[in-house]
Amino acid sequence: MRGFDFSIVRTLRIKRGMSAEELAKAANLTRATIAKIENGSVNPTMGTVDALAGVFQLMPSELVRMAEVTRCEEAMIELLKNESIEGKHIYFSNFEMFHIRAKAGATIKSDPKFHENTAEICYVLSGKVKIMVGEQSYELSSGAVLRFKALLEHHIYILETSELIMIHHI
Repeated sequence: MRGFDFSIVRTLRIKRGMSAEELAKAANLTRATIAKIENGSVNPTMGTVDALAGVFQLMPSELVRMAEVTRCEEAMIELLKNESIEGKHIYFSNFEMFHIRAKAGATIKSDPKFHENTAEICYVLSGKVKIMVGEQSYELSSGAVLRFKALLEHHIYILETSELIMIHHI
């Protein structure tokens, strides 16, 4: 498989506190096979990917996605500004983030063009906000974080001048 680097198996193994021998045994593979995968000299078969993914409690597709050789990607940045909100919309092909400073009394309404099948994280850096997600209401102060399904109708009411980070992720 070109464009893949399964040496990430070593990182996953170490992260879980396993020796290569323990991983080999758990995946019903040889220690030599694990060594070859970890040093990048071979790519695993789909059966081996399945076995390794099972040990790491991942779907095989997740392990393959983790092994994809990625290129660095620079963000696209749009400035946001109106009378009560300013900040930046920072985005990549499959990830976006908003860094916003908003005055007390401002409202940020959900916009369907920014939401696919994603989750949204709202991290309040300073100030105080009220977030309405459907019929549920949450008041967040500095340091608080809320995660919710971005497709749900939601509004952010700025109760005190605030700075927030909002992240959309799958």
